[in-house]
Amino acid sequence: MTTLVKQELFKMFKKKSSIIIPILIFILMIGLAVLSKNYPDIMGSKSLFKQGYSSFSWIFFLMIIQASTIITMEFHYGTIKNLLYRNYSRTSIIISKFISLFIYSLIIFVISIIISLVINLTMFSDINILKQTGDNLSLLQEMLLTALGNYVGMWLLLSLTLLISCIFKSPGVSIAIGIIFYFAISIVSGILFALINQWEWLKWLPINMLNLSSQIIDNEMMKSFTKLELHELFIGNIVYIVVFLALVILVFKKKNV
Repeated sequence: MTTLVKQELFKMFKKKSSIIIPILIFILMIGLAVLSKNYPDIMGSKSLFKQGYSSFSWIFFLMIIQASTIITMEFHYGTIKNLLYRNYSRTSIIISKFISLFIYSLIIFVISIIISLVINLTMFSDINILKQTGDNLSLLQEMLLTALGNYVGMWLLLSLTLLISCIFKSPGVSIAIGIIFYFAISIVSGILFALINQWEWLKWLPINMLNLSSQIIDNEMMKSFTKLELHELFIGNIVYIVVFLALVILVFKKKNV
């Protein structure tokens, strides 16, 4: 398994998109910080910091691309046969891909958090991110919780993207579906909130679970829409992630090579 993970990480980092897109994201972070510095009335530095200078949202697109291609490219180029000829089981192959995606996504998130801290220290040193007021969390704590919420929500989306990419052979189709689904979330969520008021059991649908990061930012307001507590959203995300990844393994094992 360790060898497979190393091979997957090697292939992932050999792709130009794995390096170029993160660099572009980090440049955008700095660009937003500069805009916030020059136009504080338009872009609040505190709210930007909580969102990792928008890096958390952009990382979603990067990881959708990675999840969409990590399986489909193996079938597209026929390299999956080489892995199977080495007597690796299909289960170990697909699990190694999960682990590689997890490691890569964690690295990108950690780097974005570090860059956010560096930006704050160099450009907004007057803002004390460690200061707590009353029962309120510090800016740093809020940012880390937002990062955690985004990371968990991202993996719910990635697990679904992996399932789609395992069903379809075209990486372009799975990328398109993943990105469209990401953009459609806000629209569908608005409709779902109205339906939840009528049929509360709908609150357990996976689309509602994707509101985790939003509820972390504003728990009281979002709780009135999602009808779930933060810990319920978190547990729901984990359960759906496990279910979707289990389905990916099942589909991958039955997929024709």
